[in-house]
Amino acid sequence: MSLYAIALKEAAAEPLAPAAFLSAVKGYTRDSARSFLRAQPGFLGRNLQLEAARELAAAAAQAGFDTMLIAETEVPAPPHPIESDWIEPKSNGFNARAAGALTFISYDSITVFSAAAFDAPAAADNISALKPGLFEKIARLAGIPVPPVPAPPRETFFRADIIGGEERLRLLLKPENLDFSPLGPARSHSSLVNFRALLDAISAPAFKAVKNRFLQAFISSQPLTALKVASPEAADAELARLLILTSTRAT
Repeated sequence: MSLYAIALKEAAAEPLAPAAFLSAVKGYTRDSARSFLRAQPGFLGRNLQLEAARELAAAAAQAGFDTMLIAETEVPAPPHPIESDWIEPKSNGFNARAAGALTFISYDSITVFSAAAFDAPAAADNISALKPGLFEKIARLAGIPVPPVPAPPRETFFRADIIGGEERLRLLLKPENLDFSPLGPARSHSSLVNFRALLDAISAPAFKAVKNRFLQAFISSQPLTALKVASPEAADAELARLLILTSTRAT
């Protein structure tokens, strides 16, 4: 039996804007509605039976949300990401270096340009990663209670996805892995400031690209807390929705 998704048509929709609506029609609490919207940005429902999907779409329309109903089998999987470590903006496009190879992406060829941020445990160094197991082993040998393991610290990770080029490549950009030397004298000591400047330089001329809300807010230095997604998988889900908007198959 086919299952369906309900997606917002507005590319730059506020991810958490439908939270109150979902709480009213789907039985979510405020927190669970927000959790769903962070995990499935831009979607009001996933894996719904056809009748339930139609009812949700109708209720969303009455609440002022412009949506589309699409079969789950038609929700596209984003192309495999190719991580780039160097971007050089040009007048009509940019050069991207990935795995040592240079590729030119014209601004006119970019169909999707999105950015995202999510909170996740910070990567521990080798010694820090060994400590919990080492302390547990010592405690067991000494016959004393095993000490509680503190939750690992969390930090915010940023990324951007660009789909374009003749071969419809998906470039994945992460500020911590980028060489910002092409920014020249404008380069800052902050990788995040450099990331903002780079995204601004290459997104502004990409007039044909579908762009998400986070990209616009990040470039404009607007508050980002309410725009964070739940995980890398959630960022991929939003990318899939943006791809739907570039397709004529959505109804």
